[in-house]
Amino acid sequence: MIITPKNGLSETWQAIGRTSRILWVRVALISALSLAASLSAPFVEAFVPESWKQRFSEETTLPILNVLASSLLAVATFSLGIMVSSHRALAEQTTPRVHQILMEDTRTQTVIATFIGGFVYALSSIILFRAQVYGDDAAVVVFTISTIVVLVIVLSLIRWIEHLSRIGSLTYALDQAEISAERILADLRDNPRYGGAACETVDAETSSGTVIQAARSGFVLRLQMADLQNQAAQDKCHVVIDVMPGDHVLEGQPVARLIGCETPEAYPKHIIIGSKRSHNQDPSYALQALRESASKALSPGINDPGTAIEVVARLERLLWASFTSPEEKPEVVFDRIHVRDVDRGALLETSFRQIARDGKHLEEVIGRTARAVICLSEQLKENTTTTKLLADIDAYAKKGLTIDGEWRRYESLRKPSDD
Repeated sequence: MIITPKNGLSETWQAIGRTSRILWVRVALISALSLAASLSAPFVEAFVPESWKQRFSEETTLPILNVLASSLLAVATFSLGIMVSSHRALAEQTTPRVHQILMEDTRTQTVIATFIGGFVYALSSIILFRAQVYGDDAAVVVFTISTIVVLVIVLSLIRWIEHLSRIGSLTYALDQAEISAERILADLRDNPRYGGAACETVDAETSSGTVIQAARSGFVLRLQMADLQNQAAQDKCHVVIDVMPGDHVLEGQPVARLIGCETPEAYPKHIIIGSKRSHNQDPSYALQALRESASKALSPGINDPGTAIEVVARLERLLWASFTSPEEKPEVVFDRIHVRDVDRGALLETSFRQIARDGKHLEEVIGRTARAVICLSEQLKENTTTTKLLADIDAYAKKGLTIDGEWRRYESLRKPSDD
């Protein structure tokens, strides 16, 4: 039986979704649709009513196409320049990790692709007119399609103007980073271990197993759980994953073990490894963009503790929702794939230790950070990581706050509020 992920999407469709968030891919797809629309006119003209054919001609349609062709390329180039400059400015203001998230903003991609697609349609239609590929009756079809294109472009312009008011702001960058982190954390909360079984369910007597080696050096990007499950079902065995997305491995190092068979050759290709980390399945990397934005705000060159406090609040609510147990017990979708649980204490430390270290001289920052850690630690039953983290935050505060009044304010700020 072929297994698909819990959300019903196969690995192929997930790959298509990731590819569609690449700018040039979206531009190429919409441009191809525009070219197909211009080429369809000769095939549709036979269905045009006779009364319409007398109203529209080549002279009626060509001026519209000329305006579209002459203006849309400039608009697309201008919009692309705004996107690049704003992303570069935000990366300098926050962290380079934000740039990767911003590049997956589908609204910006769709608007730019629409402008370029409109240009491709207008230019190709003009060429087809001049080459006399269109018959006398095709002008009606081209005029109708051009009218639709104009309406789409006007709506895109309105949407783009609204988007421009936010695209270069720090709040926009933090919002996009929070949305990205929220998506992966929510998926892990509702689908722990990426849908796999716990490692404890593997027979201890056969826990050594046959080693699966890394196919290349780099970061673990994704575990293709459905493909691993199907391969394991075919081989009638179990797979124990010894790495997590975000881990750095070297070629030939063990990344997993086979229990029940000794043919690991088909498995390494389903543990995707790349040269750059990705936030698709890596919760730590998804939180890193926010954490580094707070540290950048605390740097002497920027000195913006308000942004750091805002980031602490964003991280706190993200982890609070992630640490909250789902109402229904999560289903084990891939019972032959065994993955260790994400260390929630490690997520807490990843989110706040660096901020506490960099903000130790500001009682409002380190106090708010300590309070967030205390509130979130209540969601964790027993975790030595959080205890050590709180002790280290207090040590940071003692080192950074040299005035007694600052220390008293810190102690007051670190207490969770009653509301």
